[in-house]
Amino acid sequence: MPDVTVARRSKSTLGHVDGDLTVERDAIVYAEDKLVTVDGRVDTEGTVIFEGGLQASELHGNDGDLDIRGDLKIQDEIRISDGSLHVSGSLSAADVDIDRHLEVLGTLTAARLQAGSRIAVHGQLKAESVEVGGSLEASESADVDEIEAGGSVRVGKQVNAKSIDVGGSVVVGGGNVTEKVDVGGTFESNGPLEFNEIDVGGSVRLKGNSVGKRIDVGGVFNVSGNLKFEEIDVGGTIEIEGDGDGDDIDVGGLLHVGGNLNLTGSLDVGGKCRISLVLSADRIDIGGSLEADTVNVDEMEIGGSILTKNGVKASSIVIGDRGRVRGPLFSDTIRVGEKADVEAVYGKTITLEEKSRATLIHGVDLRIEAGCRIRGEVLYTGSLEADEGVLFMVPPKKVHSLRVDLE
Repeated sequence: MPDVTVARRSKSTLGHVDGDLTVERDAIVYAEDKLVTVDGRVDTEGTVIFEGGLQASELHGNDGDLDIRGDLKIQDEIRISDGSLHVSGSLSAADVDIDRHLEVLGTLTAARLQAGSRIAVHGQLKAESVEVGGSLEASESADVDEIEAGGSVRVGKQVNAKSIDVGGSVVVGGGNVTEKVDVGGTFESNGPLEFNEIDVGGSVRLKGNSVGKRIDVGGVFNVSGNLKFEEIDVGGTIEIEGDGDGDDIDVGGLLHVGGNLNLTGSLDVGGKCRISLVLSADRIDIGGSLEADTVNVDEMEIGGSILTKNGVKASSIVIGDRGRVRGPLFSDTIRVGEKADVEAVYGKTITLEEKSRATLIHGVDLRIEAGCRIRGEVLYTGSLEADEGVLFMVPPKKVHSLRVDLE
């Protein structure tokens, strides 16, 4: 049949329309054999219901909600002005632009998807770009190049995307983001995630083993498994329950790693650092305290305290004023600040500044300033320079050879 118009508040049964189809306000269209096929364009006005599927070249709705109780297949564009679209089956189109809500109970496939308020997809979501002013909810997986939402995004299973840009919160089931995750509030992945860059203003939680490059988080960053990365910059707290392998970490508050932490670059912690097993890095700078089983580092500077089981091995160690060390120190150069308290110290060049204390010292060249107290053995092979007022509980002894194990 040629162009067809379904009158206002009427009911009509259609199968195939050769031309265009116009459906007026509050009308219901019943599908022959569960599908209405329109060779041309479909225009709806007000609230309209299709009892069955719809296939057409274009779909335009205005000033009301459109309910498709079947599959919706549009060759080119879907445009709903001042209304919402509900599809009981699957939806496919080139471009989808909905002023209010979009809900699809099946799968949704589109090149460009846009909605003003909310998008809910109960099946798989496949699109080149998704833009929504409010929330995006995908119960299954989402394969989308670019996701942009003003409010929140929730993907029940894996997400595969180039970029995710969300003003509020994001929850995904794991997956791969090849470019950037940019979230104003919180980001959570309930499965392993591979990513290039994460930039989140609030908190991040990653479950399972994850791999990424750059991480910038304003608040809390938590990983329940292992993490491989390049750079981490967190204003508050970092907690990695497994092992951490990367280049650099800069954290303003607390760092806790449940396994080993291996860095090829630097570790800079403003507050407390607790590594359950071995910490390895090129440079370590801790403003507060460090606790680890073993520390292997080239250069280290600690403002507060160190607690280790097997000690710190380094090329250079600086303990700040009033610092406190429990566990041995092994280094080419060791400087202990004023009024600091250390235990066993093994090195080549060792300096204890005024009023510091040590339990044992083995070294080559020693410099001990006034008011220091050495509770145990002092052995050296080179020189000993001690100011007046230094208290040696055991007289220092120069020896011909001394093993200082820095390996």
